[in-house]
Amino acid sequence: MKIITWNMDYWKRSSEQRELGWNYLVDSINPEIALLQEVVPPEKHFETHSILYHEIDKKRKWGTSIIAKHKIVKEIYLNNTYPGSTGLIVAEIKIADNFILTVINIYGLIDSDGYASTTLHHILSDLTPILHNNKKQNIVLGGDFNVSEQFDLVYKDQYPSHKLVFQRLEDFGLINCTKEIYKDHIQTHVHSRSTFEWQNDYIFVNKNVMEKVIDCKVVNNPEMLNFSDHYPVFIDVQI
Repeated sequence: MKIITWNMDYWKRSSEQRELGWNYLVDSINPEIALLQEVVPPEKHFETHSILYHEIDKKRKWGTSIIAKHKIVKEIYLNNTYPGSTGLIVAEIKIADNFILTVINIYGLIDSDGYASTTLHHILSDLTPILHNNKKQNIVLGGDFNVSEQFDLVYKDQYPSHKLVFQRLEDFGLINCTKEIYKDHIQTHVHSRSTFEWQNDYIFVNKNVMEKVIDCKVVNNPEMLNFSDHYPVFIDVQI
């Protein structure tokens, strides 16, 4: 079973690029579950997939989405206290009769002061009831965090709140799939104003799911930049 996270860069793309991006997603990558950011799901896919979609706000007519070939049992609503948490969707998806997957899609919305770390810390606080004591659950958490452990490398500890995001995820017992496979950072974002090979797109899983992960890849083909300035990240899970 293939699970992907991808920022599809809706607001900077033409209609043609958006359509090509969706065709590549559905036909070439063909995931069972997709965690998408900066996106508007085309209406035709509502006929073939289970889809949850939330707009970020009234000004930006795009948002985050979970699409799945499997049945979305329910959306989980949290007691959010922070406006930036609109970039968060949590759902339970039925994979098999005895296997329910809790799927968490995170978009690190940049706040009015230019920080995404504030959003991520609020979101992790909101998610605490789900992530705490997750030994009996099957959890996949992914998205465009807009934060990176690499900030410590580039900016010499000026942004320790980025590092703390990852420490909190580890404290919940979640495992960084790209780091497990690549053993280091792997570029997922090609920034228009930076030549540094940034990673800010991630998939984390809990131990129960990690035992079933057979592969993790970043689709960093040059052609991907025709669709988005982010590369898709996916895991293969054997259920």
